[in-house]
Amino acid sequence: MKKLISRNPLLLILPLLLLVLASGCSNERRLAQGKPLKNRSSGAILNRYYKTEFDADWIGMKISAELKDAETKQSFKANIRIRRDSVIWMSISPLLGVEVARVMITPDSLKYISKVPNDKHYFVGSIEEIVNITKTEISFEMLQSILLGNAVDLDEQQDKFISKVDEQDYLLISKYNRKLKKVVGVDERDINPDDSLEIETTDKKYRRILRKADEEDLMIKRYWFDGYTYQLSKTVFDDLYYQRSLTIEHSKYKEHDGQYYPELTILTLGSIDGNTEFNYEINRLKTNKEYDFPFDIPDSFERKLTP
Repeated sequence: MKKLISRNPLLLILPLLLLVLASGCSNERRLAQGKPLKNRSSGAILNRYYKTEFDADWIGMKISAELKDAETKQSFKANIRIRRDSVIWMSISPLLGVEVARVMITPDSLKYISKVPNDKHYFVGSIEEIVNITKTEISFEMLQSILLGNAVDLDEQQDKFISKVDEQDYLLISKYNRKLKKVVGVDERDINPDDSLEIETTDKKYRRILRKADEEDLMIKRYWFDGYTYQLSKTVFDDLYYQRSLTIEHSKYKEHDGQYYPELTILTLGSIDGNTEFNYEINRLKTNKEYDFPFDIPDSFERKLTP
């Protein structure tokens, strides 16, 4: 047997190739036959997903975007430059107009210039200030992940997940702790994929839990992955501490230099006051071209102390 393997190295890797091909094709065949996906562990799903993450040191993109709530709707376009893990730079303008704002974000700072007539000003501050104002654990890494279509705040070391099949997707749900289970009233294994998670306990009991809980104790994360490609299709964060939710949907994946990115992304922020939706479509994307990040503040602009 040793001689046979040494004469033909392909025999060493053939079983592995067959396993990979079988795992990839079996779901395609099952979906084509109208059968459900094979059950897979959360680790197996994430291992396949990590191979689909978009990865480049320099990224440039042009997007068309829309921000709307129950009363208003604004459309604009933006030129975005990213130096991975260092800088996110944006130039924002109306669909047919000149630049009205410029933004630059680093892992620990936020700067922007408003060039809107009669409201010309600038802000320079830290990410911590934004976190304190919005009560949201927003970070440079989160924004970068959203723009690249990668999973936000997905930490295998910190979070444990259960896996489910949801039609043509795999769904990962973060495991509950005891405090969260008291608030929601059901076990994570009993949640249906489309369930809207709400507080099921009494107000008195909920307030008592809040006093003893940290914000992260009452956060439920759900991630959906395409059952065939393992690309990220949807993320839902249910924040029961502040009673709000964030849904991020990615679609229309397109190939670029052997990698895939979502052309369309829709973010929906839900709260007791209603929903706000931000969606954007990438019209052009470039990678591995070094960019400048010009950010000059005119002397005549007034500084604002809060964003």
